[in-house]
Amino acid sequence: MWKGRAWRHRLGSAARTALTVLYPWRCLNCSAGLPADRAFCPGCQGRIQVIHSPLCPRCGRPFASGVGPDHVCHQCLQQPPGFRYARAGAAYGTSSTSSQPLRRGIFRFKYARNMRAGKALAGLAAHHFSRARQQGAGLTEDYDRVIPVPLHLSRLRWRGFNQSLVLARAIGRHINTPVDPWLLSRIRPTQPQTQLSGEDRRANVRGAFRVNTPALARGKRFLLVDDVYTSGATVEECARTLYQNGARSVDVFTLARVVDL
Repeated sequence: MWKGRAWRHRLGSAARTALTVLYPWRCLNCSAGLPADRAFCPGCQGRIQVIHSPLCPRCGRPFASGVGPDHVCHQCLQQPPGFRYARAGAAYGTSSTSSQPLRRGIFRFKYARNMRAGKALAGLAAHHFSRARQQGAGLTEDYDRVIPVPLHLSRLRWRGFNQSLVLARAIGRHINTPVDPWLLSRIRPTQPQTQLSGEDRRANVRGAFRVNTPALARGKRFLLVDDVYTSGATVEECARTLYQNGARSVDVFTLARVVDL
């Protein structure tokens, strides 16, 4: 049996090598050649604006000044978010220009269904999550489960995968924490949040999620994972739903966060 496994491993390695030769890894922004599993070339990686202090310790919003201590932002003072803490790896600009590497990489993953892009971005998400924890950025909890923001079944069928689950699995492996894609579900389709603003975003997702097995949520500490934090309406509604079903704590991590670049 061991010899059979070793042979399959060698065969699998040879197949992966052949695929790499035929279809080499490319930078998700400029298409330059890359080592396997990398998302961006050094030049494009250098143009990604990593989020760091000063920022809001609740929602993770970075402050444009770039100096001074962390402090709670005006929005969180006026209306505390439904989650405990949220952090994002890097800034995601609202402009459509291709000079924003992370925006282009996420677009290739989600809308061009590029699973190589997803694998590379998942590794990047795990890296940024580790950096956030090392900085003591509020995500230092020993979580019971990592939860991806769910897609409605109709959107899942159209896309073929849940991009948040791909990222969540990479983070779950990194922190040795189980990923549960079934606990939370989206029970009705919603409009894409990018087409809405303000209160419309919150109304769009209100009541859109359900905890399928409430007993599994009670007293548990959850890390909720998504690809992009825009207004926070989606992750807040997910967190609210988990809290209503007895969750002990809900933190949020996203690969990117929309900010004005």
